[in-house]
Amino acid sequence: MPSKKKIDDLDIQILKYLQNDARRSLKKLADKLKKKTSTIYHRLQRLKSNDVILGYSIIMNPGYLDIHKIGIHTIKIKPLNISSLDATFLSSFANFIKTEFSEVLFIGISEDSQAIHLISFHSSDKALNEFLTKLKENPYIANIESQYISEIVKGQKLFSFNEHWMKASVRHRKVKRESNQDESQVMEINLDDEFQDDEDIEETDEEQNNEDFDEEIRF
Repeated sequence: MPSKKKIDDLDIQILKYLQNDARRSLKKLADKLKKKTSTIYHRLQRLKSNDVILGYSIIMNPGYLDIHKIGIHTIKIKPLNISSLDATFLSSFANFIKTEFSEVLFIGISEDSQAIHLISFHSSDKALNEFLTKLKENPYIANIESQYISEIVKGQKLFSFNEHWMKASVRHRKVKRESNQDESQVMEINLDDEFQDDEDIEETDEEQNNEDFDEEIRF
């Protein structure tokens, strides 16, 4: 395993520029920082080998994902009464949530309060209720407290690409589109019925007028 070195000002500058645009070429980055391309290359390799940079990702616009609700949840775990086991179990349970719930964006642990903190996204109230119901069915959970975010002011960079989110968003948009189409068809049918009723009324009035006219002729 390579020896870890302290991060210096140049490393911080490299990370800063890559955070804003990870596609920036080595030459552009070197020119911006007024360093040799080889220097930037070796610094990046060192940052990767020391696990400072774990990878690169794209940032999704949360507005495009058609997210209906973003929830912040605090999950209280039932104590096992053995402190060492509690800490181990808390970590294991957090990893269980990570594996089982792809709609969970963030997971944090508070060992002092025996709690797990989550940030989750949901495309509909139904999806949110199913998520909470599944969590509450777990026998190791003592309590769940939830709050919901109405607007994201800072933190859009948390929304890196997630296949589950994209598929859920596409499904939700499709359902909304089909629902709108159904409503349009219902409106067209209702309008057709109204027009048909108007035609029936006109025909009835015309027939009545003809009958009245015939009666006048008989007189």
